[in-house]
Amino acid sequence: MKLLTLDDKMFELKARRGEANLFVTGDKTYAVNIPVGISKTIYSKNRKRIALCLAADSRENHIKAMQHLEVIQKLIAAEDWSGLFSYEDGLKPKVVEVSFTRPRLANLWDSYCKAKQDGWEVSYLAGDIKAASKVIQALPDIFLNDNLEPIINYVLEFYPKQAKRYLKQISACLSWGKKRGLVSSNALPDFISTMSSRRTKDEDSDIKAFTISERDAIIKAFREGTFERFKGSHLQYADYVEFLFLTGCRTSEALGVKWNHIDLERKVILFQEAKVMATNGRKTDGVQKRGLKTQKKRITPIGDRLFKMLVERKKQTNNLEENVFADIDHHSFRAAPYKKVLESLDIDYRKPYQTRHTYITILANYSDLKLHQIAKICGTSTAVIERHYLSTNCDIAKMPDI
Repeated sequence: MKLLTLDDKMFELKARRGEANLFVTGDKTYAVNIPVGISKTIYSKNRKRIALCLAADSRENHIKAMQHLEVIQKLIAAEDWSGLFSYEDGLKPKVVEVSFTRPRLANLWDSYCKAKQDGWEVSYLAGDIKAASKVIQALPDIFLNDNLEPIINYVLEFYPKQAKRYLKQISACLSWGKKRGLVSSNALPDFISTMSSRRTKDEDSDIKAFTISERDAIIKAFREGTFERFKGSHLQYADYVEFLFLTGCRTSEALGVKWNHIDLERKVILFQEAKVMATNGRKTDGVQKRGLKTQKKRITPIGDRLFKMLVERKKQTNNLEENVFADIDHHSFRAAPYKKVLESLDIDYRKPYQTRHTYITILANYSDLKLHQIAKICGTSTAVIERHYLSTNCDIAKMPDI
């Protein structure tokens, strides 16, 4: 009789004469001892032991081992030797035949994304990576270490405007695979260096601010629904437009601000989250993320005009976790109402982001605030304000008496 300790309890492995019994091997695994008589007559061995391939280290495995023992004993009692042989074969670890094939780009891309996703911004995952994944899935069946010309030709043909961006992402994936010994070479960087870049102006430097009169005319048009085709179709965006113009925040910051970020008693807004649209330019619901574009958070004071609007809007909800502009679809706003109002007011079209530039320009040229104060409020730098926002015709006529 052999004793086995499991979970601080003793399990007795009973063996009856002429019957199979459970056994623990020197490797701490379970096996079943076949009765000596059957070992000699059926297996032609003095001793036969059927390995169960179960570690003797848990209550669960002990129960499974006892179940196997019961089945084996029934087969012996029924003298079902073919069934006993088949049962033993079924207990053996399965050998999986692997067909070794050359790794595919799509498989490497999946591994690359899984390895890198924790370090990527959620907006980048929802935008660039999601778009690139669709492109790679649509590629012909490309094997790694082959000529990359089919990849280049495919991307250039079907995605001419985004070709360089997609090839850069594929190149980054191949470089990642090369460091891990999965790819022998990566010729894409040399090809990419020969491609011309689409020069796009950065939103923070492409400054075409509205004048104060233009700003007020735009806010008034939305507030009164002057140019709307359907009643209320413009009015629903009035608070949003006024908020953009009177805080100078980025559109992603306006969409991401929640009521618990606004302190109406102290008259300040704590910008600390942003709702980012997909970076591939496609319409999405956006991704809420912590942190801003260039900083973790910043505090912006609330003026009297903005205060009145927020007090009225706050009456619509008691949920402090709700986004202030949860009902706003920025894509729809920009594509129709915003464009319609500017056209009707005979104002040259400018992206909604220019509301931020307008705010900073007004503070820099028409307020008593110091440049470092404006920089702190708006999340920029004094150097940027001096370079882009200060009026060039504000010359000093006379040196002050200092």
